[in-house]
Amino acid sequence: MKHILFISLIVILLASCNDDSGSLPLPIQNNVTSNFYALTVGNTWEYKYYQRNSNGNFIDTGVVDAVEITNTVNLNNNIYYEFKTITSGNDNPSSNYNHSLNETGEKTELLRDSLGYLINEVGSIKYTHSDYNERLTDTESFGTYHFMLVEDPVDVTTQAGSFYCLDAHTYVKDTNGNLLPSLDHTNYSDGFGLIFSTMSYVSYSEHFIEKRLNTYNIQ
Repeated sequence: MKHILFISLIVILLASCNDDSGSLPLPIQNNVTSNFYALTVGNTWEYKYYQRNSNGNFIDTGVVDAVEITNTVNLNNNIYYEFKTITSGNDNPSSNYNHSLNETGEKTELLRDSLGYLINEVGSIKYTHSDYNERLTDTESFGTYHFMLVEDPVDVTTQAGSFYCLDAHTYVKDTNGNLLPSLDHTNYSDGFGLIFSTMSYVSYSEHFIEKRLNTYNIQ
């Protein structure tokens, strides 16, 4: 399975389904705002995808995600925020690395903040701002995927500016518990949302795709 994709983008970084009926572990308290994930109707973000070329430089793929919180939805007495993502520039997803990205089109996702965990409507965890424990997210024949928030924040600079971010690692262990080469990052900034994330192959230590915040409008 040399070229198994190992993806940590927010659109597919889902944990094994954790039921949200009181089963989530209590997070460690952190100095964050009450709206860490910027969950406000009207907020918008634009992300661009960059691909590593043969020289090790990242070039613009032309694929863009335009994200907007369009509405709120009440499910089981919980308020979820409806994220609408319109992707452009990926009309031929089978070419190069574009098969790893969103196809041209539109999709929606329901998300909310539950005790510091960003979860969807079925209770799958997409991120946490205060739980530093390693979490199993998926199991494959070659090993297991894991997600862990690291303690040291990082400064991340994109076309949208410089942001002080939390850094979460996604990595894979083989069936013997040994770490495989890949390591992906997902960076959220308090009050701004997702800033940066990477994609890599399990068998390579260098990621091949970067998703960068290009512009944003926070209410």
